[in-house]
Amino acid sequence: MPRESRLFVKTSLVAIVVAFGAGGTMAIMKALGWGFPDVWATEHAHIAFVGWLVNLVIGIAWWMLPLNRERFPSTAGRYPPNAPYVVWWLLNAGLCLRVVSEPYLALGIVPRAALIVASCAQALAIVVFAVTVWARVRGPSHPAKGVR
Repeated sequence: MPRESRLFVKTSLVAIVVAFGAGGTMAIMKALGWGFPDVWATEHAHIAFVGWLVNLVIGIAWWMLPLNRERFPSTAGRYPPNAPYVVWWLLNAGLCLRVVSEPYLALGIVPRAALIVASCAQALAIVVFAVTVWARVRGPSHPAKGVR
């Protein structure tokens, strides 16, 4: 597995531990009759979905999708050399900014710009990823007869 893919997969493992820790804490608080802000459930979902699932999917996709050696010769056909790091930083910095700023945004402490920046960073990460892997998602070069 390439180092860049391992970065995404290991990040996803950290995120799933954090997500389950947060979920367990919320369940214990609920069982004890203690309240917790509703926004915690939203942040828990973001950590689980973006932190775990999206990082895992991106890491595995860059590793397992068919290679395009003509387009990306310097990385054995996987991606432009810096693309995985750009995507990782945008995706995870956006996630961290969102998880930290969104609860305070509800209280009026953090400006709305923080959430806008976080959302744009994550969206840009996905666009860079999609553009990078688009050329690797292609049909077979010699399709079998009768198969499209």
